Amino acid sequence: MFLDSIMTALNGPSLAKFAVATLALVLFLSLRGKDAEGLLSRLAFFFAALLARDLAFVLLPSPDLYRLSDLVVFCLLAWLVTAPRGGWALWASIAANAAVMALMLVKLAFGIAPGLPTELARYFAVAPIIVVIVRYASGEGEVEPARRAVSGMVLPIAIVSFCYLVGGSILGAGSFWFHAFIVPLLYGFILWIAVRFMGIAEGRLVSAVSYYEESVDSLYELLLPSGQGSTGGVAMQESLDNMARVISERTGAESAAILLVEEFDEAITVRSIHGRFAPPFKLPDTIPRTEERVNSFLRHARFRLGEGLLGEAAKAGNPFLIAEAALDSRVARNGDEDWLQISSLMAVPLVVRDRIIGVIALERSSGESFSESDFDRAKLLSNFGSIAIANSFSFLEAAERSDIEREAAIAEGIQKTIVPAKIQPLGAYSIGALTVPARGVCSDYYDVIRLRQDKAVLAVGDVAGKGVAAGLVMVMVSSILRLITNSTKDMATLMAWVNRGIAGQVDLDHFATLGLVCVDAASGVLEFSNAAHQPLLIYRVDSDAVETVDIKSIPIGVERTTAYQDKRVRIAPGDVLVMHTDGLVEAMNDQGKQFGRKNLAQSVHRHHGLPAKEMAEAILADVQEFSGRTRQHDDQTILVMKSKP
Repeated sequence: MFLDSIMTALNGPSLAKFAVATLALVLFLSLRGKDAEGLLSRLAFFFAALLARDLAFVLLPSPDLYRLSDLVVFCLLAWLVTAPRGGWALWASIAANAAVMALMLVKLAFGIAPGLPTELARYFAVAPIIVVIVRYASGEGEVEPARRAVSGMVLPIAIVSFCYLVGGSILGAGSFWFHAFIVPLLYGFILWIAVRFMGIAEGRLVSAVSYYEESVDSLYELLLPSGQGSTGGVAMQESLDNMARVISERTGAESAAILLVEEFDEAITVRSIHGRFAPPFKLPDTIPRTEERVNSFLRHARFRLGEGLLGEAAKAGNPFLIAEAALDSRVARNGDEDWLQISSLMAVPLVVRDRIIGVIALERSSGESFSESDFDRAKLLSNFGSIAIANSFSFLEAAERSDIEREAAIAEGIQKTIVPAKIQPLGAYSIGALTVPARGVCSDYYDVIRLRQDKAVLAVGDVAGKGVAAGLVMVMVSSILRLITNSTKDMATLMAWVNRGIAGQVDLDHFATLGLVCVDAASGVLEFSNAAHQPLLIYRVDSDAVETVDIKSIPIGVERTTAYQDKRVRIAPGDVLVMHTDGLVEAMNDQGKQFGRKNLAQSVHRHHGLPAKEMAEAILADVQEFSGRTRQHDDQTILVMKSKP
């Protein structure tokens, strides 16, 4: 009897719907092994359910039961589209359908009709589909990337489903035409949607594979210099420059800047620039709007954490993408020149072991805006670049061999010839200075130039670069200073003279930072001028605190006409003046953390009671204890002057 009914159905109006459902079931069962998300298995289950209900209708041809089964079918269809994250709204709509099913079953079983009429109640079947549309429209339904492709097909599914219900109402759920045309059309449409989705998913899979292949190539290029450092001696700066270049190229950026965090008073400093990077922050009014001057300022710019876009990114650790910079008030407008324009901007914090060590900013000045794909690529590469920065010192540990060692020995010899062998007290002031040279760098300079019995000029500088070339620049600076300091000019003028003496005579890669302090022991007045060097630290006895004195400027040797400024401060008996190079504050431990100005200020405060020379030794000991066995790649120089109480 059962087989006879099936054969009769296959020769009747149900042939088309049985054929479509069976074809879909076989297709998805055969392909389900290729679907990692399990969607094809759910499709096979869905069409198996359709096939089962149509077989049941052959045995029990009740239009009311078929209407009742529509509630189940459309709940399954909604679950199929949204699984595994259907959400509470979907399950609430399914629960409502279940309640309607219960009412219809009561009517069929007991002949009573509570609630809505049966024909009208079956329209509740489309409710879960409507919920799915609302969720996708609001973005709540965005799930895994491959399945997001089907979101655009939900509305057509809802329209076809509603037409199916209307067709059933007009023709009747038990009619020949309904089962011969309307039902097969619904099944065929769902099959078409599923096949189309498979094509989209396959295309997305190919794109994903290409994306990750490109990412692997990018990571190899990004990390290659670190690997070469074990045999080729690649410096820290070269690693930063390579990171800026690679991430720029792989994201389609025209320029990039890397800023690293300084510990003291929570600041970040520009450490590497690739391309023509336009500052996204407001430039000081004192900076002339020439490309060379702006670039010089930018290469030594320093900001507080939380200050401006980049400072905020470094403080909060939140990456950002500004697709249209011209429409965002946070991006500063510094002029109409082409090299100051920013069309699109994104920034990604550099994080190592949950600690923010810096931020990389990427720009486009023209053309298309950065896309989300560019943003994702920047975040991926920045994560690995952060590791490369933190580990660069370890890579460089084995890099400095043979020729580098010989050049370092020569440069160290030059350095020893220009620093004073012994420093005599200056009236009531004792002075102590020490340098811990780093092999292969040798770029620090300090001097105490006596003008008379109670007056002297203290100088501390740092030459960019390393080796013999840096040593020769130090000799030039020392020679010029000893020629010009015995004059009545202020420190700003003397700094300008030194700058004019070496500007144009040295390569721009060997510019120098320099701090000058003229000490008048009789009056206790200090006159300070600074050329992008580290700020002064002054321990004040009366407040028992460390004070910072700084002047923003650009290094010497960059531009011949640079004008410098000076400040006058007074020190009282018992006060301590500390001058130093960046080798102290940038000293790193094995976790990639810098010693920083905050720790330096604490060390000054802790040891202020010692004589000047012993105090300098104690501060350097603190730095070395912090660094442990981690190899340092920059000189560490400190000069301490202490006034007798």
